[in-house]
Amino acid sequence: MNPTPANSKAESRTSLVLITVFFTLLWLPTLDTFLHVDRTPAYNENRLLARFPQSAVPGGPKKYIAGLEIYFNDHFGFRNRLLHWHNRWKYALFGSGSGSGVIIGKDDWLFYADDQMVDHYRGVRQFTSQNLQDWATLLEHRRDWLARQHIKYIFVVAPDKQSVYSEQLPDWLTKVRPDTELDQFLAYMRAHSTVEVLDLRPALREARRIAPTYLKTDTHWNNFGGFVASQEIVKVLSKQLPGFEPLSLSSFERQDRLMPGGDLANLLGLDISEIAENNAIFFIPKSDLPPLKFDVDSTTNPGAQGTMIVFDDSFGGAMKPFLGCYFNKVVYSGQYELNTGLIQRHMPSVVVSEIVERHFNLQNPRELMAKENSE
Repeated sequence: MNPTPANSKAESRTSLVLITVFFTLLWLPTLDTFLHVDRTPAYNENRLLARFPQSAVPGGPKKYIAGLEIYFNDHFGFRNRLLHWHNRWKYALFGSGSGSGVIIGKDDWLFYADDQMVDHYRGVRQFTSQNLQDWATLLEHRRDWLARQHIKYIFVVAPDKQSVYSEQLPDWLTKVRPDTELDQFLAYMRAHSTVEVLDLRPALREARRIAPTYLKTDTHWNNFGGFVASQEIVKVLSKQLPGFEPLSLSSFERQDRLMPGGDLANLLGLDISEIAENNAIFFIPKSDLPPLKFDVDSTTNPGAQGTMIVFDDSFGGAMKPFLGCYFNKVVYSGQYELNTGLIQRHMPSVVVSEIVERHFNLQNPRELMAKENSE
């Protein structure tokens, strides 16, 4: 049976549409290469993308053509959009992503997996007795040097998120030993040293009854976690210095904000503007608290006295709005070794060393001691 004219015209129109769509998709990458139609943010690949090869390269035309291919693979049109779709679908459908340094836990909790996190958490890695003795020697040396200048010293380990929210880890991540290196260290210091070492894990776990203390899509504690940590530091100081009392939460107004995803969502190759961070809890000072002046590396409180120096990492930032309430000046120095020149310049009443657990696990106390002795 011969097709009717109507059917023939319909088939022709369908074929024309398919051909048009095919050629449009075929030429879209070229169109984007010249017109930059794709506005998708570049995926953070932690590497430099290939550069256009030089016309005269060692190896001749063959090397030049290979360089062109590598350049094209890194820069073809709509590459950012395709990578975004790939990572988004992979995360949504299979609970995985392109970032090898991230573990996806329960209820969309993300955990930083580099720096041998799995072995540290499971208790596979353990400190030797020499490691523990070296840490005690370093901290006692710091404490004694500062004490001769009438300066109090506190050593603080900021717990990794999995140490506070272990129930959100995937079920396959089980313990080999109950104690981690941090557990070993704290037990050793209690038995062999009198240096003030602050274990924040119990307070951060207890505070979860009030509000989340860590971000779901980021490695860090949130503003509330910073509040809890700072108040634990003040509790220790209240035993050594008169006039120090922890702040009450009633002095703050709670704000729950919906924010874009954090650094771990970014490591997964996701568009963080499309991933909600639900644990962005903020406590804003009420008018009865003194206003603080914030600089890049310090806070100033005209209504208080004394100086504190905090040697910290990225976890120190969330403590700034709270520690600043107690001192005229709080200076933050992003390093793990003590800067003796900075200390002598400001002559603080208190020095705090803060280090995140994963870096504490890998840090060499002998190297820190050598750096401090060389200053």
